[in-house]
Amino acid sequence: MKHFIIGSGWKMNNTVKESLALLDSLEWFLGDFKGFPLFVLPPFTALDAVGKRLNRSFIKFGAQNMHWDTSGAYTGEISAPMLVELGCTYVEMNHHERRSCFSENDKTVNRKIHTALQYGLKPILCVGEQEKAEGAEFKRLLEEQYSILLEGIDDQGVSDIIFAYEPRWAIGQKDAAPADYIQSAHKMMREILGDMYDRETGKKSWIAYGGSVNQDNAVEIAVQPDVNGLFIGRAGLEGRGFAKIILDVSDALDIGLGGVR
Repeated sequence: MKHFIIGSGWKMNNTVKESLALLDSLEWFLGDFKGFPLFVLPPFTALDAVGKRLNRSFIKFGAQNMHWDTSGAYTGEISAPMLVELGCTYVEMNHHERRSCFSENDKTVNRKIHTALQYGLKPILCVGEQEKAEGAEFKRLLEEQYSILLEGIDDQGVSDIIFAYEPRWAIGQKDAAPADYIQSAHKMMREILGDMYDRETGKKSWIAYGGSVNQDNAVEIAVQPDVNGLFIGRAGLEGRGFAKIILDVSDALDIGLGGVR
């Protein structure tokens, strides 16, 4: 049985009140589900309230960004120690929107990864190609990203990273990337990590898929042999629908207990 995880990044959505209402709905529809790890990434303003709400929950939470430094003159930024103080488990990094809107790059993200791991946070590291690519070209693109993103990260550090494969051409679209394309990409990512570290590290790495995941395509993607999780955007903003994805995937993978349909 493969290890699996499902999470949702809420982007710039949900006030504190809306965030708590979404969690209430999600937990109600999930019932006694405890099949595999779940997480949510609320906006910064809701982190404290969400952390208190999920204090004894099986659902973990994290932030959508952090700075590589621990303090200083960085107006509008937030640090790893601040996230740890709030009880965060995860922190998202390298999302396409952060790169395109805020000029983040592989080198700055590498610094963030080092800091996050130093403070016990688990990075959710988004990676993916700008345009469709396969075979040797896809491998070249990913190797270039990994060589910088993972510079100085040892095998123990890599084991704490959740790689979120998000092909940029599939983000925010009606349809996700085709399931066979996703499987091929994940298998290639696993091979690259195996070459960089060792075969066992590649085999055990957490590699999730993100990019227009919804109720219609979640199961087909989840059952692919090298897919270890789903990183959900829009479909994670409504409790019943998000829960249905989780429960449908759980049934398909034969993991965990069912909740309310």
